[in-house]
Amino acid sequence: MKKGNLTGISYFIVHACVEMICFYVLRRHYPLFVIGTVAFFYDFFAFVPQGLIGNFIIKHKKIPFETIGHVLLLLSVFMVPFDATVIHYGGFLSMAIGNAILHECGAIATVADSEGKIFPAALFVSGGSFGLVIGGTLGTLGVTQWILVIPFALSVACTLYSRKSVREKSYPRFHCTNDKYTPAVILLVAFLVTTVRSYLGYAIPISWNKEVWQSFLLFFIMGFGKAIGGYFADRLGARKTAVFATLASIPFLVFGDELMVVSVIGVCLFSMTMSITFEMCLSVLPGNPGLAFGVTTAALFFGLTPPFFFGFGLLTNAILIVVFSLLCCFLLRKTLKE
Repeated sequence: MKKGNLTGISYFIVHACVEMICFYVLRRHYPLFVIGTVAFFYDFFAFVPQGLIGNFIIKHKKIPFETIGHVLLLLSVFMVPFDATVIHYGGFLSMAIGNAILHECGAIATVADSEGKIFPAALFVSGGSFGLVIGGTLGTLGVTQWILVIPFALSVACTLYSRKSVREKSYPRFHCTNDKYTPAVILLVAFLVTTVRSYLGYAIPISWNKEVWQSFLLFFIMGFGKAIGGYFADRLGARKTAVFATLASIPFLVFGDELMVVSVIGVCLFSMTMSITFEMCLSVLPGNPGLAFGVTTAALFFGLTPPFFFGFGLLTNAILIVVFSLLCCFLLRKTLKE
């Protein structure tokens, strides 16, 4: 197996384990962790600073960032249960920053070993969906926190395995964007498309999702879609994959509200562009995968922001899915090269 794929698998496990730890803690103490101050606070510090953190990691390779990330996660597990406000929220801050550091280590390592392919990074990114639903379910059920020893140990072992990859001195080039557009335009499009995808993740009508096993299926399919999006982008091209997946997902998302099989097909297709926007950023930010990944994670936060303040009905959501999906399709078709 190629080194890039091994690194992708390694950080798939890290990503899954990190999200399992974070969402166990969040759901254990806030069973309805959907909206509110805690959710907004955590998401901001977990997503927005990642570009700066990644840029810092690339410039200071001798610092043991993987260790720092895991220590911050471990501290959060013991700090969050405190009633004292400063310690309680300090625990969430520690968890968010630890999460962000390990995300950036994964982005840098998978790009360094990728040989110009986006699949290893797509594999890494897909792990989060699996960890999120597993950790959230365990936390909601009140399973003992000692269960976290398992994902913590696995994550530490996998980061040790890929330690040298984070510290590579050069990175392969990616060339998926249309050269007639400036880097600023490409970054803006990648940011907008990621923001829309993040928002629509909440707008997708899924009234069928009532059982625990259905939640597992939903997030597993989402993770699978992220991974195969990178696989097809490498083989068919980013443009063909993005345009097809975006257009094809629309009817499945709109008409899958009460039809689980229809809905999950749409979710899978909808998730396939995740790695492509990252590849767009890599194409115009050569040599800095940390900053490139940070552009997409900041966009994820801005896409998550509207649901904190307001929601729409079924019809409005369906209209938004169609309009925004068509807009994303147009932007991707224009800025990705044939």
